Amino acid sequence: KQGYLFAGGKYQTVNGKRVMAGQIYAEFQIPKNQTHRYPIVMVHGAIQTGTNFTGTPDGRMGWAEYFLRQGYAVYVVDQPGRSRASYNADVEGEQAFPDLQATEQRFTAPERSKLWPQAKLHTQWPGSGVAGDPIFDQFYMSQVPFVRTPDKAQAMTRDALVALLEKIGPAVVMTHSQSGS
Repeated sequence: KQGYLFAGGKYQTVNGKRVMAGQIYAEFQIPKNQTHRYPIVMVHGAIQTGTNFTGTPDGRMGWAEYFLRQGYAVYVVDQPGRSRASYNADVEGEQAFPDLQATEQRFTAPERSKLWPQAKLHTQWPGSGVAGDPIFDQFYMSQVPFVRTPDKAQAMTRDALVALLEKIGPAVVMTHSQSGS
């Protein structure tokens, strides 16, 4: 079984109109022979979307497929204010945007910038990890704007995840980076 659902969100009045904001989008796949009792809910980090878990920029299998093949039901979410979960500036505030240099320095090619002593040990990124490399470019194209205020983003995600868990029941919640808080 596969599909999607939305959870959380609240009606608010903005400029005299009722809007929905703060909802989470969850795409799910449930194997015919589910062998694990609890599904895995995968929550991406700051400048990401659920695609973070559906594959890799160089075409390898993502975590969602891996766990699905192991017999788990999987739910891959887009946090509120991003991608298929919608964004409403009047409710959610200013957005922050992906930073090319910071992405290269901190995630894909830290060995080049040496911002910390262990950065020289980085070997886990396929390709060069810099703009112009096809694998890096594929990854960077997946980066999206996000709610600038961390407290606001975390509160919306918390509330929407609670609403999702109320719909689907107990689950293993797998977070990445910013969503861990």
